[in-house]
Amino acid sequence: MSGKRLERESTRRTREFSKVLLIQESILIWILSLAFILLAFRCVKDGYTGSLPWLAVTLTGAWSAYGVSQAMYYKKSEKENTAGGIVFETAMKQNPRVDCD
Repeated sequence: MSGKRLERESTRRTREFSKVLLIQESILIWILSLAFILLAFRCVKDGYTGSLPWLAVTLTGAWSAYGVSQAMYYKKSEKENTAGGIVFETAMKQNPRVDCD
């Protein structure tokens, strides 16, 4: 039984840490955005007469950090998918004997 378990674990693909981190950050940014929208709605509904710039500033900062994270992830991905200065797909087209699947 342990042989089957080891076989499943070895065939299971693990995600890269950077991809997991980006997915978690995406989920977090949407939860934060929805929570702040609900908070702003509640403030307006309850008659809060002050201003709400702290909501806008916090969300702007969070979305800016998320944009930087995505840009760096795509830059990393681009560098990983190039070989000798050419794009990975171009390298694979030049060598038809290699099966990519």
